[in-house]
Amino acid sequence: MRKIPIATGKFFSTLILAITLVACKQNNKGSDSWFSGGDDYSITAAELQEGWSVIDTGSLKFSEEIEEFYRSNSFAPIWNEEEVRSAFAGELAKADEEGLSSADYYTPELKALLASAEENNENDGLTREVLLTDTFLKYVHALYYGKVKPKELYSLWGIERKPLDLPELSRTVRERGIAEVIQSVKPQHPVYEGLKQSLQEYKALKEKDSASVKIDEGKTLKPGDADPRIRQLAKRLAQLGYIQPDSLVNEGVYDTKLQGAIKKFQGDKGLEPDGIIGNTTIRELNMDNSRLYNKILVNLERWRWYPRELGDHYILVNVPDFKLAVVKDGDTVRTHNVIAGSKERQTPVFTDTLEYIVINPLWNIPPTIQKEDIVPKASRNPSYLANNNISVTAPNGDALDPGSIDWTSSEVKNYRFSQSSGPSNPLGRVKIIYPNKYLIYLHDTPSKALFNRADRAESSGCVRVENAIDLAAYVVENQDSWDLEQIQKQIASGETKHVKIKRPIQVHHLYWTAWRGLEKTYFADDVYDLDKEVYEALTASP
Repeated sequence: MRKIPIATGKFFSTLILAITLVACKQNNKGSDSWFSGGDDYSITAAELQEGWSVIDTGSLKFSEEIEEFYRSNSFAPIWNEEEVRSAFAGELAKADEEGLSSADYYTPELKALLASAEENNENDGLTREVLLTDTFLKYVHALYYGKVKPKELYSLWGIERKPLDLPELSRTVRERGIAEVIQSVKPQHPVYEGLKQSLQEYKALKEKDSASVKIDEGKTLKPGDADPRIRQLAKRLAQLGYIQPDSLVNEGVYDTKLQGAIKKFQGDKGLEPDGIIGNTTIRELNMDNSRLYNKILVNLERWRWYPRELGDHYILVNVPDFKLAVVKDGDTVRTHNVIAGSKERQTPVFTDTLEYIVINPLWNIPPTIQKEDIVPKASRNPSYLANNNISVTAPNGDALDPGSIDWTSSEVKNYRFSQSSGPSNPLGRVKIIYPNKYLIYLHDTPSKALFNRADRAESSGCVRVENAIDLAAYVVENQDSWDLEQIQKQIASGETKHVKIKRPIQVHHLYWTAWRGLEKTYFADDVYDLDKEVYEALTASP
């Protein structure tokens, strides 16, 4: 028997068999429907079951889930009542408020089918029922998981999500209503809700982009420099509200008034407020509202990828902002500046749970750093390892003399390198461990001056934490007398000590370049250049 395809483009020509199925409808069908009452031309469970055998489900995105749902519920239809269809159409029309495109779901075909239902067109009942269910599952899937699959974009993605039971979700529509079911799958985090508000603000702001002044990139500008771009710069600062329009300079000289405005702008954008205008500052000045609107879209999508429950007590690292926050019972109880992975050695996005801290840690050098940094330096300078307190051991555990190693041998890749604890150890005085496949952890650093930089993408992937000893004391406080004073004593002893963390504290390494706080939208530099790829995938045709 030829199967009838579900409508996607030319749906009116595919309804011939569906028409014959619904033309002989029984008058009494209340027992077959989930909903009491209903339209005069609603489809019955018997008709849906009979029609299912001739529907080409290959054109459905969620054919398996739809079939499981209908079969497990004796083919009881969902969408007979106009009230339910209308409520769903209203939710689809609001998809843009979530940073999704309503056109991806509220298609012309679906609108036509809904219109035919309102006009009591009995011919479209079968197609309407199945297409609405497929659209419902498609939309809730996008709200829960995101439209884009992060693992297809990022190799360093380690967040696992609780699976969404789509058939079960369909079964709850009658009891809970469409609006409540759809709300339940959205992110509930305050950052997501704040970004939705920002999206509406920047939707209005981007209409003004045509008048924005663009500044040419070029040589770095310092106070006192004369340059034709100074006039562009002053006009753009006036547009952004950092100086008054009537104070525009005409001499083309970078004066103290402009310097103060630039420092304020740099500070607001998370740049180093040094008053020096390089191309990074110029790119931020040229960032118009349309591009900022797109960044908000991208970050709403990212929040759909993240866990719905971050936990009652957790550490959150936002890589582009170079910040760490400790959140307990909904309140941020402490914050730290951090240094994250460089663009070449990126900090991955993943979640895990703290297990222990190490005081006076040895540094077991990771394979990548060993191959790319340590071995080349040791092969050029025989004294390098000794000067840096780095020891070498063979696979069997035997200590090796660096002077006797053939650095050109393939055996070198099997050796283990470790640096003893001490003031020069790159891990500093403490590391905080949550075992994971990426070998990533939080740690101290002897290079304290790096925290003064605005751009802190400097590490080999692990996260260096400012005042890491204080953070370590926090995660083990109130257990076995391990407080800051006790940790300082242990550090002074020089002895390596492992301390188990008894409180269940989760760690989330996340990546977002836009967020909202205190009624203001903040943007961070896209340090790994990931926003563009996400935006292109998000706005591509489904």
